[in-house]
Amino acid sequence: MTIRQRLGLASLVFMLVPAIALTGETTSLKEIMQGLRNNVVDISDGLLTDDFELVARGAIAISEHPRIPAAQVQLVAQELGPEMPAFKQIDTVVHDLSLEIHAAADAHDSGAAVTAYQQMIKGCLACHAAYKERVAAALQEVP
Repeated sequence: MTIRQRLGLASLVFMLVPAIALTGETTSLKEIMQGLRNNVVDISDGLLTDDFELVARGAIAISEHPRIPAAQVQLVAQELGPEMPAFKQIDTVVHDLSLEIHAAADAHDSGAAVTAYQQMIKGCLACHAAYKERVAAALQEVP
């Protein structure tokens, strides 16, 4: 790897520092994703049963999910290289949509909640199609 490539990678990691938890919590991207899956199920169940409290809980949990540990961010950044900002952008979009779902649930607006939920799921599926296999392979060796 050239110095220029290393500087570029360092810049990407530095750009993501605000997204990294500083709480000392130990978690992994896989555990984060499993938690997000559970949150999505809560939103879906809440929408199907008109349980706006459950929708709101699932949505806020998505927006406040733990951050990827720094070591894993670095491995993902090495794998994705110049695609890393796009990967991060999808997380931002999903975060923003989860806040829209939460606001719609608070307002008992099922139409707005469903619309934002569908957009969020579309973003999740797009991210998985583009990155899941490569990210999983990059993190395979991480305990």
